[in-house]
Amino acid sequence: MSDNQPCRACGNVILASTAARTGGLCMPCKGGYRENIENGKRYAQERKQYLASPQALYWSALVDRVFRTPQGFAGLALAEQHYYAVNVLQGEVYNGGFDQYFGNSSGDHYASACAGLRELGALQTLALLEEAKGLLFGAQAVPAEQGERQLRMPTYADEPDLACEAALDALDSRFYLDPDQLEDRLVAYARQQQLFAAD
Repeated sequence: MSDNQPCRACGNVILASTAARTGGLCMPCKGGYRENIENGKRYAQERKQYLASPQALYWSALVDRVFRTPQGFAGLALAEQHYYAVNVLQGEVYNGGFDQYFGNSSGDHYASACAGLRELGALQTLALLEEAKGLLFGAQAVPAEQGERQLRMPTYADEPDLACEAALDALDSRFYLDPDQLEDRLVAYARQQQLFAAD
């Protein structure tokens, strides 16, 4: 006969000696980190499901085409360019804000991101992107080349423009509120354009 018994909080089996020391709790429940463990398991399962989804498989193939084929971004169909450019915009802004978006190679696709946001009907997000562009480049066009963009961006100057940085931070915060439910629009657009191989 086993001395094991269930934890009185989560039901996981524990040794009777552990239960005696902890008042019937397993160590994660006693230590207060059971929720973190369960959240980690849930995240890992959701991530595994996402990586096997048509959306993730398509995104991986699309990135490969952009970076591993001679045609690159220019070789994508127009709907694919829009989908790619808006996804990259979203990822860069969530990772490091509009300053990172324009300062990285992602800013090469500014025009396609604008066109894609229009196509998706994400006009509030488009307004934020255009406002950020105005802060960084004024009325001038966004340079197509990353190095040229960085030379012109006041946030990349030897003495960065703190007012510009603060204004960009405010735009980032508005972007994070996701006024257009951008991810939902991207998925709907991809399905409408039949970009996912199997759904």
